[in-house]
Amino acid sequence: MQLYKPNKPKGTKRRDSIIRGFLSSLEKNGFSKTSMTGIAQEADIAPSHVFYYFNSKEDILSEVFKHQCDVIIEGMAAIKQHDFAAKINYLCDFFYTENTSVNHLSTGVMYEAIGASVTDPSLAAHKSELDRCCITLLSVVFSHNQIDEDACMERAEILYAVIAGSKLNGFFRPDRDLADGRSLFTKTAYLLAQNDNADQITSD
Repeated sequence: MQLYKPNKPKGTKRRDSIIRGFLSSLEKNGFSKTSMTGIAQEADIAPSHVFYYFNSKEDILSEVFKHQCDVIIEGMAAIKQHDFAAKINYLCDFFYTENTSVNHLSTGVMYEAIGASVTDPSLAAHKSELDRCCITLLSVVFSHNQIDEDACMERAEILYAVIAGSKLNGFFRPDRDLADGRSLFTKTAYLLAQNDNADQITSD
């Protein structure tokens, strides 16, 4: 009997409860100490119900990761609607403020999943697709410069690396906060765009 049933319309509310329970346990205990029983307790349901929908906590992590990838890609797609300065401000607000789309908990989930992707082909494929989509979307930031597509993609890869690195620093280093990441991202973007006013950019 297959226990993991990802498409059960009648169980949508229960699945959502399980995922909320997973996130609550993850925030309190970390992934290594999160258990299916603990998830059930946080969700206030029987453990058998958790196992009905998910084989393991890794399955839940995978589903949450895939959803968060979609959230990030959808959020970044909005930069197509702005000029250069507005694009940078929008991305700063998206990645470097605590909001419903990107926050400390969702960032932690992403790092847990990325670590697991080393040995999980499905997660690795989603991580690769996330990288590809994000870099492609970031290339739009530099399209105003009338440079060729390859140059836009190269700059986008650098900017994406800055996002990943600054978010990592902000998550694990208490001496680095969101304002530091915002400042680094903004200055890098303007320098990559060959803007002479990069030094005038602030983190506000």
